[in-house]
Amino acid sequence: MHDIDEVIELHREALVLRAPPHPARSISLNKLAIALGTRFAKQGESKDINDAIELHREALALDGTSHPPRGRLLTELAVALCTRFEQLGEMYDINEVIELHREALVLRAPPHPARGISLKNLAIALGKRFAKQGESKDINDAIELHREALALNGTSHPPRGRLLTELAVALYTRFGQLGEIYDIDEAIELHREALVLRAPPHPARGISLNHLAISLKTRFAKWGKTKDISDAIKLYRESLALDGTSHPPRGKLINELAVALHIRFGQLGDMDDIDEGIKLHREALGLYAPPHPTRGTYLNNLASAIQERYEHRGDSKDIDEAIELHSEALTLHVPPHPDRGMSLNNLANAVNARFLRCGDSKDIDETIKLHREALALRPTPHPAHSISLNNLASAVHTRYEHRGNPQDIDEAIELHREALALRAPHHLDRGISLNNLATAVLERYKQYGNSKDIDEAIELHREALVLHAPPHPDCGISLNNLASAVLARYQHRGDSKDIDEASELYIQALSLHAPPHPNHSMSLNNLAKAAQTRYEHHSNLKDINEAIELHREALALRAPPHPNRSDSLNNLASAVQAKFEQHGDSKDIDEAIELHREALALYAPPHPDRGISLNNLAIAVQTRFVQRGDSKDIHESIELHKEALALRVPPHPDRGTSLRALALCLATMYANTHDSRDLDTACDLFREAVGYLSSSPLTRFRHARSWAVTAAKYSHMSSLTAYHAAIELLPQLAALHLDLRSRQEILSTTSGTTLASDAAICAVGLNQNNVAVEFLEASRSVFWSQALHLRIPLDALARIEPNLAHKLTELSRQLEQASFRDTSRNLLTDTQHKFISIDLEGKHARQLNEDWEQVIKSVRMLPGFENFMRPNDIATLKQAAASGPIVILTTTNSACFALIVTSSNEVQCLKLPELILSTADLLADLSRGLSNPAFDFNKFTTTGNSLQDRMELKVRLVGEREGSTKVDPNDVFRGILAHLWEIIVKPKTVDPQRLWWCPTGPFSFLPIHAAGIYSPNGTDCVSDYVISSYTPTLTALLDPPTRTAPWFKMTAVIQSDAPDCSPLPGAEQELKKIVQRVPNQWLTSLESTTVETALIHLQDSSIVHFACHGVQDLNEALDSGLRLTDGRLKVSQIMRRPENPNSLNVGKYMSLAFLSACETAKGDSTRPDEAIHLAATLLFSGFSGVVATMWTMDDRDGPKIADTFYEHLFKKLDATSSPPIPPDLTGAAKALQIAVAKLREEPGITFARWVPFVHYGL
Repeated sequence: MHDIDEVIELHREALVLRAPPHPARSISLNKLAIALGTRFAKQGESKDINDAIELHREALALDGTSHPPRGRLLTELAVALCTRFEQLGEMYDINEVIELHREALVLRAPPHPARGISLKNLAIALGKRFAKQGESKDINDAIELHREALALNGTSHPPRGRLLTELAVALYTRFGQLGEIYDIDEAIELHREALVLRAPPHPARGISLNHLAISLKTRFAKWGKTKDISDAIKLYRESLALDGTSHPPRGKLINELAVALHIRFGQLGDMDDIDEGIKLHREALGLYAPPHPTRGTYLNNLASAIQERYEHRGDSKDIDEAIELHSEALTLHVPPHPDRGMSLNNLANAVNARFLRCGDSKDIDETIKLHREALALRPTPHPAHSISLNNLASAVHTRYEHRGNPQDIDEAIELHREALALRAPHHLDRGISLNNLATAVLERYKQYGNSKDIDEAIELHREALVLHAPPHPDCGISLNNLASAVLARYQHRGDSKDIDEASELYIQALSLHAPPHPNHSMSLNNLAKAAQTRYEHHSNLKDINEAIELHREALALRAPPHPNRSDSLNNLASAVQAKFEQHGDSKDIDEAIELHREALALYAPPHPDRGISLNNLAIAVQTRFVQRGDSKDIHESIELHKEALALRVPPHPDRGTSLRALALCLATMYANTHDSRDLDTACDLFREAVGYLSSSPLTRFRHARSWAVTAAKYSHMSSLTAYHAAIELLPQLAALHLDLRSRQEILSTTSGTTLASDAAICAVGLNQNNVAVEFLEASRSVFWSQALHLRIPLDALARIEPNLAHKLTELSRQLEQASFRDTSRNLLTDTQHKFISIDLEGKHARQLNEDWEQVIKSVRMLPGFENFMRPNDIATLKQAAASGPIVILTTTNSACFALIVTSSNEVQCLKLPELILSTADLLADLSRGLSNPAFDFNKFTTTGNSLQDRMELKVRLVGEREGSTKVDPNDVFRGILAHLWEIIVKPKTVDPQRLWWCPTGPFSFLPIHAAGIYSPNGTDCVSDYVISSYTPTLTALLDPPTRTAPWFKMTAVIQSDAPDCSPLPGAEQELKKIVQRVPNQWLTSLESTTVETALIHLQDSSIVHFACHGVQDLNEALDSGLRLTDGRLKVSQIMRRPENPNSLNVGKYMSLAFLSACETAKGDSTRPDEAIHLAATLLFSGFSGVVATMWTMDDRDGPKIADTFYEHLFKKLDATSSPPIPPDLTGAAKALQIAVAKLREEPGITFARWVPFVHYGL
């Protein structure tokens, strides 16, 4: 430094000797200014650069505008001003720099030899202003100027390497703004070309190595190719090897290498990289001792690397040192230093990291304060404005998670939206903004339960994943985040497809986070949570074992003091507890409690997750109490639940869960103490949980079920209210915005097979038979009642409010169309674009549903429409029995009864003491099995669950027999029908009458209509007393069409040779029989027809007769159907059948469907109360009556049944009158009974051949 001081003094002395008007004064002014600028670059004293600028101004003032060296003087003043701008960041300096360079460029018009220099200088200055203000015109102009400068030089011109580098740097800068990959690719190619021109020992080779490394590092950040970051590290090492330890740029090179190692650590997780990076940062910092002007930058980089190590090792000394280093950097970046905003931002991030470990509220408040100050220093269009918005938003989000103030999450979302708006497509950080906004929106969903938020969160995460597609380094994070959002949607809506997708996404993330990746433990933890959720849905032991194994592996990677150890402890404990509930091994519950206690110790107040930990420990301790009965456990559990509830004040998203958990605990206490106060308090808590609207409908439904079961078990007076609350929520679970398959799945997983019967038996036990019928009707066939809401006649409404009627009609039409959308997903082949499209369709459907519900509310405000589309009350339901009594059969594990509904009398309840649910289930399984020729009755009674019940049933049906004696299936059938007769059907009167069976649960699969004694000595059976029909619900019999169509048409669809099916010769014989019985002018026969043609004829046929193969699809009930020439005529297609205003509408007139095919009334054993089969579909689609089969029918019997059936049905018609009088279709049930009786009388006819024929409807 002594040399530069001497140079300056000599120039000062020369300047004194060249006082004005000495002709060489400007030369001395200029040289002194340059020397001062050189010393400033080494020592950073602002007085030097200020003096240099004043000297340059004086030198410039001595020269006229046309003086030959003026261009050089303008340039030198501009360079000095640019140097000061880099120190202080004042915009007036860089603006003047640009004007000076523009003036110099004018003076250096082509072919001036220095024009290239001016082009380059102006381009660089524009680039610097762009970096400060972010105006895209500046960087675009800079690139064009660099290209022009480069074009002035031949390929061998000495400065070409420098010009290539400067153009590459400008392209690199523009890439940072726009994210266009062609910019970074071109920058890299230019840097490679420059490097070739700067082969060793070229003095600028290190510069090219460094720039190429930076560009590769940046492209890695965009695309995640490991080769780019590894090549960058190699280039940095080569560049560093070119410089001696005292070389001025060495500190910068060391820093760049350290940063690259830091980045690779984030990709690969090798701790050696982060440790080497920190060591290098320390070395770089040692080269920039105070008061060096760039020391703050090196302090910041070292601090950031140490903070990264803290986040993976959890050593508190690291985060404390990082904060100390960032604080020191901030003191060096006093206003108006251009890097002050960066220092504020970095210090805020470090303080936030400490908050997440310690939970000290002062830290989160300081974090937000620092981010707000940084944002104020980075107003639009500052290029870092979006960074500060994003970081402030994240900090406010964190404070929300800590304190639960709704204003914080709303502010966080708005800030994230503002940041996202600044990061247009192709912006390098757009994916980050999408991810952060999605996470905040998901958090708000958890707070308020608004389904729009969960939909938006998933949509945003999907867009982020598209931008972070492999090999992007953030792909794993995006996969994890999207999976978590999809899993949250499952918790909200219960669609199992979401579990499958979340699991697949987590698996993909785990594959990208292989050891030693720092996120490996996070991915293990997340995949384990998905496995546990899948276990809760399917109860597959393999899933819970997998969850435990993954959680143990994650916990091993999170040894103390890892900041996420508490999460792993909590999650492993929950999984082990779930396993205990399956197996009952006391070691498991003890381990779960110990793990929960360790987790709770790490969640000390005011940790935001303490409530979760308290709740989980409380449940585990309560579970142990139930097993062992130690009163200390139940008392501890109650206290823990109370503490958790106190932390979850409204509108905390988990308050409802805590209310329910405490209620269950108090109910457990009541079971032991019988203190009614405990039970009363428990039911009050249940009631509050069900009414807590911040919980999702699915969660509230589960709370209501728990309340109902508890209240009924202990005969609490709130039991009926609880069941009513649960049943009332069913339509919300199967809401109209869901596609059909999602509706049927959610109903099968929530209502199951017991809600309807449990609610009914509770009502019956309180002598509330009317309520029991209402409960059964409202909780069964929800799938169909929801679908029918979209086709309800609106004539009465249209007369009063035509606009509302029109709006409701249009919304119903759109919702019905949306119901049939395809939401199936191939997790291995479908792209995120496909998933986005599915989600957008769902979002549109949800908006339609919201609009539809608003219209319904408006309609209910009209006089006389108060109960519009509400479940029918008993007065209305009794009208369904106008033509004869309806017998509802239902059972639970504790009781079985029949409710008899008539149009005039009170509902009667007949108890059936000899039957309970388990026996009914066995009978139903046995009936289904007997339809299979390969069924082995002995195996059925000696294997499976409930062996004692099976053996007792065997004795009851066929008597005492040796175990190995083969039993004739016909004898078993005879036994079943006799058993049903004795315990259920045997009448109290001999008066013949019309009767409808409305079976629930397992009764849906029992041939009640055929019950009776069939012995060689004679018969005594149902058909001797009544004409039987079935109905899935009472509502299906309401408002029947009373008119015959103005003209009559019968369509016979005959398919004897469907593809991939065995031939049906009986189908052709069936047609011949029909032709003999039905007048030709009424009959349309379709042989080997298509699905579309059949659908068309369904719309305008008074009778439609199918003779073909039928199938009940066991995997997808909606795909059940009839096999025609070009495939199945499916349930879902019949439901979708459009209204044809030009044809007869089958819903307006009497109509009949005859399904001479297998399994057309078989039903779905997983959803017995939803009646999703062909017979029910046609009934709900408008047909008055349906003839169908409960299981496989014999092809030989179709012609026989059809012949007798139509002979009787058309017996009294007068086809010759004018107009012809068609048959009375209400006689279908009688006609079927006659046809079946005739078949039954034939020699050798087994029960399996005549029993399956049934009639539904009128």
